[in-house]
Amino acid sequence: MTTDPAGDKQLAAYLRLRPGAPEVTPQEIRGHLAALLPPYMLPAYLTTVASFPLSTSGKIDRSALPPPRPGRDAAAGYVRPATLIETMVASLYATLLGLERVGATDGFFDLGGNSLKAMRLVRMMDDELDVDLDVASVFLAPSPRELAALLRDKHGFTDAEAEELTGTADGAW
Repeated sequence: MTTDPAGDKQLAAYLRLRPGAPEVTPQEIRGHLAALLPPYMLPAYLTTVASFPLSTSGKIDRSALPPPRPGRDAAAGYVRPATLIETMVASLYATLLGLERVGATDGFFDLGGNSLKAMRLVRMMDDELDVDLDVASVFLAPSPRELAALLRDKHGFTDAEAEELTGTADGAW
């Protein structure tokens, strides 16, 4: 258990790969865990360690473990939101999850979201965008890009390229 940047308690998992085992991404690990565990038991943070630090009594020394990292694949990189709706959704994700920025393809649950935070996100979207979403929408469309597409398709939102509205390449307001 750890505290996320927003101050909420989250599950954290540490794993050590067997020497010589093939490399796996956090998404592959999450996918495997999702097949075995109910959603509320999925860790928000996945951190790989070379070895577990041990106390003098031979038990894992939890205080010596590195800080947990969100379960997203850092190698995938940041994908800038391309439209106004993607930018707005990414901004809501970042605010809710206490993150500096969120990319268009970053998954809500890979960033530390959970079912309770998904309910908060739905409420925030209703307040900010005046849309009536259900929590299942966040599970079915977990990235800002996917959720923006759902808003366009199911709620008739029209959208514009972020550059057209801001005049900047990075979508800054």
